[in-house]
Amino acid sequence: MFRLAHVTDPHFRGFAGVGLHDFVGKRAVGALNLVVNRTRKHKMQLLEALREDLRAQAVDHVALTGDLSNISIEAEWRSALAWLDALGAPSEAVTVIPGNHDTYVQEVVDSGVFERLFAPYQTRDVGGSGEAYPFVRVRGDVALVGVTSCVATGDLGAWGEMGAAQLARLERTLGDPALAGKTRVVLIHHPPVAIKPGEHRNLRDRAALVDVIGRVGAELVLHGHDHDDERATLTGPEGAKIPVVGAGSASYAGGAARRSRYNVYEIDGRAITCVIRAHDEATDKFREYGREVLA
Repeated sequence: MFRLAHVTDPHFRGFAGVGLHDFVGKRAVGALNLVVNRTRKHKMQLLEALREDLRAQAVDHVALTGDLSNISIEAEWRSALAWLDALGAPSEAVTVIPGNHDTYVQEVVDSGVFERLFAPYQTRDVGGSGEAYPFVRVRGDVALVGVTSCVATGDLGAWGEMGAAQLARLERTLGDPALAGKTRVVLIHHPPVAIKPGEHRNLRDRAALVDVIGRVGAELVLHGHDHDDERATLTGPEGAKIPVVGAGSASYAGGAARRSRYNVYEIDGRAITCVIRAHDEATDKFREYGREVLA
C-alpha cells in the first residue's frame, strides 16, 4: 500500500531581505491583508504541529498543492523550504506545485523563481516537452501529475487558468502508455469544478479540463485553494467515476470544521481511502477526524 499525504495552502510568512520597493501594486494590497487578516487566521505554529504529525505518520510521499506564500516574495518560499528540510523527507518523496498566491505578480511568473527554488520537488520521470507543466513523478504504481492552474491575474481576483497548450500536454501525458496501469493522481491548485460561488476565484477553463479527463481519465484529482474539505466527482472514459478531493488550509486557525488539516490517501491498487487528520485545539495535537473510501 502506498500512503500519500496531501498538504495545501500553508501560506508561509517571511520578510528577510524585503524592501519597501517590493510592496507596490497588488503586493501592497496583499501585504495589508496579511497584516490585518492573515496573521490572525493563519498560524505558523500550526504548521510546526502539522509537520511533527506528518513525520509520525511515516507516509511514502507528500504532495503540496500551492499557496506556499502570501504575496510571492522569496523570503516566504525560503520559510517553506526550511519547513520541508525539517520534515526530513528527501526531495524524491515530496512534490510541490504553485498556487495563485505563488503567482501573485507577473514578474514572478516571468522570472520562474518558484520553479527554480522548488526544482528538486518537480523532477520528472516521464516525458518532457520543454515546459514546466505538467510533470510526472512515478512512485511505484502511483503516478503524480503536477499541473499549474495559476496565473498573475493583474487584479484582486484569485481565479485560475490552465490554458489550451497545457491542457493539450496534460491530455498527452495522462494518455502516455508509460502510465498504463498506474494510479494517476492529478495535483492542481484550483478545483476543477465550481464548488464555491464567485468567478473571481474559480478555474476559468475548468470545462476544458473536465473534457480532457473525460477522454483520457485519471484515478484521483487533488486540489486546495478553497481552504475547505471538498468532494466532487468527474466522469472518465466508459463512465468511470473519478474522485476530486480538496483539503483545508494547513495553517488555518479557525473552528474545528476548517482548522489546520491535511489528508492521507491509502492507495492499494485501485482501492483509495482518504483519512483526514486535523488539529484538535483542546489537546494541541493532530488526530484522525474522518476516514472515507473513495474508490
